Amino acid sequence: MTVATDKSLLAISWEMPPLSGPRAVQVTRTLSALAAHGWRSRTVCFAPRSGRYQQDHLASIEQLSGGMATLIPVPSPEEWFIFRALWRLAPPLKQWPDEKRVWMPGALRAARASLDASPADVIVSFAQPWSDHLIALALKRERGLPWVAHFSDPWVDSPYYRAGPRARRRAEAWERQVIDEATRVVFVNAYTRDRVMAKYQAAHLSKTAVIPQGFEPPVRSPRPTAGRTGPLRVVYTGRFYDGLRTPDVFLHAMAEANQQVPLAGRLEVQFVGAGMSVYAKRAQLLGLGDSVVFSGRVSPEQAQERAGAADLLLVIDAPSPDGPSLFLPSKLIDYLPLGTPILGITPLAGPTADLLRELDYSIVAPHDQAGLVKVIRGLVADAGRRPQPSAQHVAVSRRYQVRETARVFAALLDEVREAP
Repeated sequence: MTVATDKSLLAISWEMPPLSGPRAVQVTRTLSALAAHGWRSRTVCFAPRSGRYQQDHLASIEQLSGGMATLIPVPSPEEWFIFRALWRLAPPLKQWPDEKRVWMPGALRAARASLDASPADVIVSFAQPWSDHLIALALKRERGLPWVAHFSDPWVDSPYYRAGPRARRRAEAWERQVIDEATRVVFVNAYTRDRVMAKYQAAHLSKTAVIPQGFEPPVRSPRPTAGRTGPLRVVYTGRFYDGLRTPDVFLHAMAEANQQVPLAGRLEVQFVGAGMSVYAKRAQLLGLGDSVVFSGRVSPEQAQERAGAADLLLVIDAPSPDGPSLFLPSKLIDYLPLGTPILGITPLAGPTADLLRELDYSIVAPHDQAGLVKVIRGLVADAGRRPQPSAQHVAVSRRYQVRETARVFAALLDEVREAP
């Protein structure tokens, strides 16, 4: 079958390579995979001019897409000293809707020039930052092009959103404009879609779609663990948010288990990510220095390599006291191709819990320290027995390969493009 290659989309995504955060990784994967469906893309993105940002994304989107995806890098005043000083003096300015707003004028000029030089069939904006949606909103109003707004996370409904009343009201108005005017709205899980869309007219629900994040490599066959020696290795990759998503309950459970059965030489837990110093100190105070390692941030490729050497992978979500969790973290999707068992510390209702149940892996609620102590003691009860991947792991994981998620995304883009 011949795939038409005259389909063009203009994407807005502040974070793209060489930046290497989860958003850059996921958008790069998606746009590269869309090339197989005939979609040629160009992305207006941030062009870092300093070393303030992690820039260790090794993959080139041009190479990954066979030249079908390119970048339009645009510098941002956010790197100027005057803005950084202003935000320190008046932090609420960073919530209007975010500090990337100062990038919007330059990004809009670049997007307009690109559209003038070569028309596009569809605009796609990827948030966060939320300013990406506001850029696409302006383009939609000016050019009348179909627009797909991709919500990776909830906006004002997120427990991580901590703006003052005035900024929140402004963000609520912006979100409403995005939902009202976007041609289609994409969420990565149904829980986020349902929470966000509950505020809007029922008719708006028909313009939404749920398309999860995807991973690149094929699912590998489970690796043999029989005969391996040394402590059981548990690995977590990603960052924490103090006061919301932290490893504290797991560390306290380890400390309690350590009083009952010494963990040194039996269990080794590696936390791989930025901003870990405060948790490393807590682990030392809890007497876990021989069992817990905080290695700091590494590149996405290195993080995946360390996860691939684990006997058990760890997911930690924030508690969700007012209903189900709204998050399906990209780190969980990145774990899937490794063929390694996963332990989830996550609310018992939510997309992470649903996926882990489908995979037939253990779930413990974020405040259930006693439950975690029981799991930890079970892990070290037999030093020679390693956790094994479930019988469902490979089949369930295949649905999250980026070629599958991109196929669904491409069908949505085709529908938007061909609509009258």
